[in-house]
Amino acid sequence: MKSALIAGGGNKNEGFDYYPTPPEATHALVRFLELPPCTIWEPACGNGAMSDVLAQYGHEVISSDLRHTGYGEGGIDFLSGNRECDAVITNPPFGLAAEFIAHGLRNAETVVMLLKAHYWHAAKRRKLFEEHPPAWVLPLTWRPNFLEGRGKSPTMDFQWTVWMAGDTDTKYRLLGRDV
Repeated sequence: MKSALIAGGGNKNEGFDYYPTPPEATHALVRFLELPPCTIWEPACGNGAMSDVLAQYGHEVISSDLRHTGYGEGGIDFLSGNRECDAVITNPPFGLAAEFIAHGLRNAETVVMLLKAHYWHAAKRRKLFEEHPPAWVLPLTWRPNFLEGRGKSPTMDFQWTVWMAGDTDTKYRLLGRDV
C-alpha cells in the first residue's frame, strides 16, 4: 500500500506535498456546508490551519498528519489508519488524492477534499468519479495562496469536492472568498 509520504523536488514544501490551506478556503466551505457540530478527521493537518477553522464552527476535530509538525497527532498514515468520525475534511497530498478519497469514503459518511480544479479532467480518474459520484463540486472563485510569504502569486484554481452518503447527484456551485 502506498504511504502518504511523497518524494519531492527542490521546494521544501514538496517533500511531503505540504501546502497549508489558507483559512478563507475552509471558511467558504464550512459556511456552504452548514454541517451541524460533529466529529471531523483532518488527516493531513500540517500546521493546523484547516483544523483551527473547523473548530471555530463548533466541530470536534481529530487532527493528524504523517509528519510530526507540533500540531495534532504526528506519525499517522491516513491511508493505513482509521478513526471514528462523522466526516473527513482535508487538503490531501495532490499525488495521493485518489487514495485519500477512497480511504475517506471507507471511514466517514461525509468526505470533503480540496482538489485542483482540473482534478476530474483525467481519464484515469473517471472510474473513481463514476463509482463514487460526489454530491458537490465547489470551485473557489479566487486562487488561494498556499505559499504566502514566499512572494509568489497563486497560479492554480482549486475546488472542494464533497461526498455525502446517499447523495450521488453531483451539483456544482461557486464559492466566494468573503469571510
